[in-house]
Amino acid sequence: MEMKKGSVRTAAIVGAGIGSLFIFSPMGKDIINRIKTMFQSSNQENLLVKAGNPDPEDIGDNNMVNEGAMYSVNYYNKNMDK
Repeated sequence: MEMKKGSVRTAAIVGAGIGSLFIFSPMGKDIINRIKTMFQSSNQENLLVKAGNPDPEDIGDNNMVNEGAMYSVNYYNKNMDK
């Protein structure tokens, strides 16, 4: 079943309207505040501070950084072989 461009545009506008009503409702504001406090919580590490600076004792985080570094090296090597 094909949707015409007008119906897609209408669905997007209706979705944006419903989304904005939710965001500005008391329930939406409560969810947004919970997310903010989750990132600003003193008992959890701030992800933005930790990003790019793995703790040497955090093996899982170091492995993730290592895999990311190896991806770019492998990508470069594969393109150089072509």
